[in-house]
Amino acid sequence: MTTRPLIAMAMLFLLDPLPLQASEFRLITYADGRPDGGIRQSADTSESVDSPGDIFVFDQKLLAEDADTVIGRNAGYCIRTDPGSRDYSGTDHPDLPDDPDNNYGQCTWSLVFTAESGYQGTVVVSGRESDKGTSVLPLVGGTGDFHNIPGVLHTTPIPHKDGGVLYRQELVFSRSPGKVNR
Repeated sequence: MTTRPLIAMAMLFLLDPLPLQASEFRLITYADGRPDGGIRQSADTSESVDSPGDIFVFDQKLLAEDADTVIGRNAGYCIRTDPGSRDYSGTDHPDLPDDPDNNYGQCTWSLVFTAESGYQGTVVVSGRESDKGTSVLPLVGGTGDFHNIPGVLHTTPIPHKDGGVLYRQELVFSRSPGKVNR
């Protein structure tokens, strides 16, 4: 047997590695947008109407799946891209249906986990988020237990009876975060 077939087989193995045995891992949190959950403040107070380019910032409690236990902070900002109000309806992509009762923003924020969560580190997400329905945003980075773990965040606003909103956030990772990543 010549070495040529062996080299060819080795090159094929390097070019086509075995598939990863990835197991999806889900972590559910809530961002507390209720009046006592933290701040959510507009940086544009000159107009009473929500308009393109308006910015709002937030720094809220990050809650566990029970929607009660504080496990960190949820902080970031959104720039309003399509407020959906009648004055701006039709300003986004012409191929996408407009919803004059919904608002959209380009948002970036961090989920910062404390020791109470059982994790150490931060997850950063960025993308288009709607004020109604579920938005899916990519994870753009992570530290600590979340370092180099690809995934997405499904975020759904849930109006609260006492005012404000709880944002259900389901993190979907390609593998379980934990000490193996440190």
